[in-house]
Amino acid sequence: MNRQSIIVARFLLCAAAALGAAAWGGGKPEEKNPVKVVFVSVGMEKNSMWINGAPQESPLQLKFGVNFSVKSPLGFGSRYNDGIQYLEATDSTGRKLAPAEFRMGSMYPRSEGGMVQATVNGVAGELPSPDASWVRLKGVFRVPVSRSVESPVYELPLAEEAEEHVPLPGANDREEAGGGDIVLSESVPTGRLFLKECSTFERNGKKMRKMILGLGVESSFDLDRFEILNEKDEVLETESRGGGSSMNSSYREWTNRLQFEEPENMQKLRFRMIYKVPVEPVSVPVDVRLGMRGEIRDKKK
Repeated sequence: MNRQSIIVARFLLCAAAALGAAAWGGGKPEEKNPVKVVFVSVGMEKNSMWINGAPQESPLQLKFGVNFSVKSPLGFGSRYNDGIQYLEATDSTGRKLAPAEFRMGSMYPRSEGGMVQATVNGVAGELPSPDASWVRLKGVFRVPVSRSVESPVYELPLAEEAEEHVPLPGANDREEAGGGDIVLSESVPTGRLFLKECSTFERNGKKMRKMILGLGVESSFDLDRFEILNEKDEVLETESRGGGSSMNSSYREWTNRLQFEEPENMQKLRFRMIYKVPVEPVSVPVDVRLGMRGEIRDKKK
């Protein structure tokens, strides 16, 4: 049996769990929601790739799947975060391996049951020794954390191509001029709220409203979603029919195709944005041994 076959026999289809105690790097004292880290998979894989027009496979690699979770309203930083982080690696023979690499740019948050979760993939820097029975990973993850915040309520006319430029939430450099007008300093970041394809239709005897609602910005901002409101500021049940986000070096735009049952006598669109603001990154210590049957814990004395 060759070296790769031995390693595959020892590690393929392993599953491991490691809960790291979270240490807040700052923030308010009441913020006690820890970030939890769970190693959900570990196994040997080859990557398929095209080189000079021909399919080829990469050398065998030891890969890890790591799940991060935190209680809402906390969440994780922008998916455009492209940081790479490392954990020290040692196998059961005592051999120190090249550090394992984790790409935080693959962190795509999802919400479920009051928890926000994100999965990150990692790759061992090199394969363990042929007779190794486990690999130990040790170090600290610096997890980019954000908080979900509600914007003020905005209004747009129910027109086909309505739009309005507004100060972005969180900008405090506004000055009120006499007569109640808002004067925007050049340093105040603004965004363009807009409607497209705004119209009504009938469904099961009910009047429905459909539209594309969007936001465009030329400064740092991280939109999560829109919430449609009635005149009492209650959130309407809204169906999302798709959307997207695009960006270049100076501009970013979000669009969301929405439809909902139109309230009686609706004269304008009332809505708010749920957006993310960064807080101090969370340091999560990790010290775990991963073997054929998952995490190997020290026996209690």
